Amino acid sequence: MKPLPFLSIALLLATGAQAEPYCADLLEAERLPAKYARNAPIYSDAASGWVFTQDQLKERYAMKPAAQALVAEIVREFDKRDVALAIVVPPPRPIIAGQAHFDAAMGEAHHDLDAAQASFGDLITGLAATGAIVPNLQELALSDADLRAAFYFKRDTHWTTTGALASARAVAQATATARSDLFPDMPADAPAMAPLETTIEEKGSLARILRDVCDIEPGRETAPLYNYARASAAGLLADVTDAPRVALLGSSFSDRYQTDHYRFADALSQAFDLDVENFSVSGGGPIGALEGYILSGALDRRDHPMVIWELPYTENFNSVSFLRQLLGALKYRSSGTGDTHAVRDAGAPLEIEVAQSGLSGIGIETGSLEHQNIRVDVEFVDGSAQRVTLRRRPAVPVDLRGTHLFGVLGPFGDRTPKTVTATPLKGTEMITIQLF
Repeated sequence: MKPLPFLSIALLLATGAQAEPYCADLLEAERLPAKYARNAPIYSDAASGWVFTQDQLKERYAMKPAAQALVAEIVREFDKRDVALAIVVPPPRPIIAGQAHFDAAMGEAHHDLDAAQASFGDLITGLAATGAIVPNLQELALSDADLRAAFYFKRDTHWTTTGALASARAVAQATATARSDLFPDMPADAPAMAPLETTIEEKGSLARILRDVCDIEPGRETAPLYNYARASAAGLLADVTDAPRVALLGSSFSDRYQTDHYRFADALSQAFDLDVENFSVSGGGPIGALEGYILSGALDRRDHPMVIWELPYTENFNSVSFLRQLLGALKYRSSGTGDTHAVRDAGAPLEIEVAQSGLSGIGIETGSLEHQNIRVDVEFVDGSAQRVTLRRRPAVPVDLRGTHLFGVLGPFGDRTPKTVTATPLKGTEMITIQLF
């Protein structure tokens, strides 16, 4: 698939002149409601309209070796099932906004955008090294000034329809490069695209902060819709209902307002010229949708020959609990082996002595689908310890939840596990625990 120059969008980057915030209260956590204070200070530039929260100001994204090894093992589990895995991580907003906008919003505060850009690039390189299909969306967005200016909303944390469209094409291009055998009938060239006269409106999560804290109405932003018709729509090709399909399992970037608000799935469908099923879950965390898909048996059935795992750049791959939980679902969901321990007090911690050699994972049956949050501590003979948190966020629909939480605990290197303690949190009840 040949890369195409992106349509010029009439949006210009502002100068780097110092500007005023929307209001001073945004910078003081103690002046903010609790739901906003955790992301304070909140930096803004009323002149350009850009707003940045503290959680977007990471400078380190690159994976440590342990995290990269877990991702590589996840990819191998997909390979065993003959399913291609693409990992899509939208680039950090501050980097795409650009130094001038960012400096104006930050004032005297300091954040090293160059370091953040380099580290995020290392993350993408590390993910690609695992064998997954990984488009470099940061490189894409920075390669064209007009695309860069139109990629993100200024007063919302998500990409625009323009950013989503460009990203979908990048996913298709990366797939064609890495796995030309997967969808041989995929269009070689993306169609020329121009914005339609219709647009979407974005209410804006950051605009809501401005309304609540600064008592101002910044106005809604808009983004253009495009013609997402597929090449095969005219009926000249084979019946598209028989064509291979792609599963999209992502976050609010793919499921905003409980719909494909930014048309990422539509753009993917056009880029691949295939049916794309969107199972994304807004607020489900990094694995909410993907874990649910695995637990449903869809991956083992190979319902889709390709899975696209989309997760926000604000997720930290080095917080490896979610990787261990995802890998646990892949490895142990259908396992019938392991020592099972009944839990007498469903709401209390249970310590289990490790009698078996080769301990690698844990499966915990919970008492309800609504509360699933468990801390697992492994104590080793040498006195060291390791902690893994297994949980499902409340936003994950009940029909995507299993009764069990699974997690990979190893490898342990030269350490020998002595005990495993499972502690239920936030109203969770445990019924049985199985060690693998």
